[in-house]
Amino acid sequence: MSVRDRHRQKGAGSGEARSRFLHCLIPLVLLLAAACGEDDSGEESEAMMAPATTAAASFSDSAAPTTTLVMSAEMDMAAEEEAALDSSETARLPVATPADLGRDVIYRGTISVQALDVEAAAREAVNIVQGLGGFVFGQQVSSSPEPESQLTFKVMPTDFLPVLESLSGVGELVDKKITADDVTERIVDFRSRISTAEASVLRLRDLLQEAPDLENVALIERELVQRETDLETLRGRLRTLTDAVSLATIDMTIFQLYEPVPDTGIDVAAWVSDSDEDPCLGNDALIASPDDDAYFCVQVENTGEVALTDVEVSSAALRLRPQDQRSFQLVAGSFDRIEPGELLSAVMHVAIREGRIAGRVATRGGIEVGFEVTGTPVPDDGVPMDTVTGFSFAWVVVDEEEGPPSFIGAVQTGYRGMVRALGYVVAIIGLLIPFVPAVVVIGGFYWWFRRLIRGRRSARSVPADSVPNRPQRPPDPPKD
Repeated sequence: MSVRDRHRQKGAGSGEARSRFLHCLIPLVLLLAAACGEDDSGEESEAMMAPATTAAASFSDSAAPTTTLVMSAEMDMAAEEEAALDSSETARLPVATPADLGRDVIYRGTISVQALDVEAAAREAVNIVQGLGGFVFGQQVSSSPEPESQLTFKVMPTDFLPVLESLSGVGELVDKKITADDVTERIVDFRSRISTAEASVLRLRDLLQEAPDLENVALIERELVQRETDLETLRGRLRTLTDAVSLATIDMTIFQLYEPVPDTGIDVAAWVSDSDEDPCLGNDALIASPDDDAYFCVQVENTGEVALTDVEVSSAALRLRPQDQRSFQLVAGSFDRIEPGELLSAVMHVAIREGRIAGRVATRGGIEVGFEVTGTPVPDDGVPMDTVTGFSFAWVVVDEEEGPPSFIGAVQTGYRGMVRALGYVVAIIGLLIPFVPAVVVIGGFYWWFRRLIRGRRSARSVPADSVPNRPQRPPDPPKD
């Protein structure tokens, strides 16, 4: 063998050893990257390291010492890098201050208020938040079934409590809740895992440039894509946490406030008297002459909590309309306004002529004189409320003059007597109709029973020997 051949064989051996060393180094670096980038999902990391472990086990035993040395060197380097990263992360922690003590806290508040004007209260809340440097993050307004406004605000953590306190004064406070979530450890953990994942991605990118064949390139690329995906996921979670820490959230709901409606009420009483001295001391019934005078007293009491205005009295029996207030003479109070607990007393004079009151006959059993009183409650804000109404009545009976009845009166009396008699007859017939079937059944049974008894008596009265014997037929004469 020539010297050239020996050098060629030696160069080939060294190239084969270098290639074998590179084949051992690639799977070990993949193993190290998987171990450094391991997160909470341990099953996924084990699944990704399985191909690399299989590849490492396929190498010859002659490369084991080299593999062990490379693995230990890589592990030392990774440990030094992680220690440097941990120290850098610790150095970047926020400095403790009296305000937040260096903690990352997510503040969230919920507040509910009631307001008479929901829209105006919502505008006031927005102005308060914007005046303190915050902004509206969301708003929803609804008018059915009741007016309601839901708002979401974002403010600086230092302005969280002042803004929440100011929003409590927008309306009548219903509910307020404050929550604080300390996420310091989670943020530190995410940053550490992100730094480790970044280092793992960089190593895989460097290794991808030195891959000797397509099989290792595909393996490294799959692992690199998975590591980059995990890295972006961690960055997104960290960004979400930091955004929540940097701005506090306030959820506000404004409901419609309905002021309690004040009680309203009216009490009406009516009396009648034949004297004008004090009709309000009269009775609820009056027996008068055909040509007499009647004095009606109406008393109205405001039993509510607000004043009654525009009080009106009407009576159908007296043909009195609500506008005819001049027919009454005031004794106490006023028709214009009655304060809570006050009384309105008014007297009205009515003349009885020929047994008639306001054209209505009061001699035939009397006449009921009813009074209807209405008033409009008006609270302090001046907005009228629903009208209230009260009723009362008095009874007037006019005695008829003594004397012979007239023809028409006699006819009317006879007619009333006949109608009353027919009414009694109809009532008796109606009372007996339900018993007709029973009477028919009893009569039929009685007739059948009498017939049966009569038949038996007839059978007993005829003797046995009194029945005549049938005569015997004489024999026929002999024939020739």
